[in-house]
Amino acid sequence: MKNKLVVKANKLIEARYNLSLNEQKIILYAVSKLNREKEKFNILELETREFIKLLGTTGSRYVEIKKIVTGLMKKQVSIETEESDLVANWVSSIKYIKNTGEIELEFSENLIPYLLQLKESFTRYELKNILYLKNKYSIRIYELLKQYEIIGKREFELKEFKRILFLENQYERIYDFRRFVLEPVKEDLNKNTDINISYKEIKKGRKITGLLFKIEPKNQDEKMYIDFLNDFYDIKNMKLKMGLKNENFSPTQVMALYEKAVEMAGNEDVDLFEYIRLNYLHIKDKARNKYAYLLKALENDYASAIGQISVDYYIKR
Repeated sequence: MKNKLVVKANKLIEARYNLSLNEQKIILYAVSKLNREKEKFNILELETREFIKLLGTTGSRYVEIKKIVTGLMKKQVSIETEESDLVANWVSSIKYIKNTGEIELEFSENLIPYLLQLKESFTRYELKNILYLKNKYSIRIYELLKQYEIIGKREFELKEFKRILFLENQYERIYDFRRFVLEPVKEDLNKNTDINISYKEIKKGRKITGLLFKIEPKNQDEKMYIDFLNDFYDIKNMKLKMGLKNENFSPTQVMALYEKAVEMAGNEDVDLFEYIRLNYLHIKDKARNKYAYLLKALENDYASAIGQISVDYYIKR
């Protein structure tokens, strides 16, 4: 059970919903059992014994689990896209098989685009990373940060961050938000998941308006990391767009260049691949260690690429 994968579209990760800790674990456990290659949801057969391990329940366990699962029928998720705002139930049906302890569950068909046949803009992780989390906000924040693990950081406006977590008009004092949400979640994730996180508060004047999270993978094996990159990114196409087709740069190096471009572009509306390509053209005949020199060129924008890209953008407009 622990090695199962959870795979979700990023739009679903960033959706608004309010589930308890155990409700989230049941949903994610069910997601990990999906046949993601199918066009429609398969009926999921879930065993009470596995739920007991997953939830760590006590007392009348079957009754407790049945109560939690039944409650999911009333729970909704709100997904915002450019075309529409979707409000859907998480599950469409639940069947309890008498005298077996088995439960059959089916997701709502409205969630098919966010859980099946995902080719891009999705995040995956091993189910074991959420099994031992103790805080209901830990799973949400884990997923939101796991999305940006490759980048190594993620910034939120404080108001939007609280909106996603259904915490509008709560913890108005940043001291309370820090004490009851941010610090417990940080401790939970750093102890029980595959990432370490830290955060700093962003101020506008004296007012705290945002949060900047730093995300670091734990003990990341190089081969696993490269496999991860090749699974989730078209490294070959990225190299082509960067103008690096003829360079023997590894997937790790390609992503490091891309991350540096993201860092240097900041909030500018810049074509990151073109930023890298122009700086590469500027240095390619000037150094033996082209990778190291290109990283330095990106950090200092030796080619004045941002200015060139901005001028080209406005000319095209």
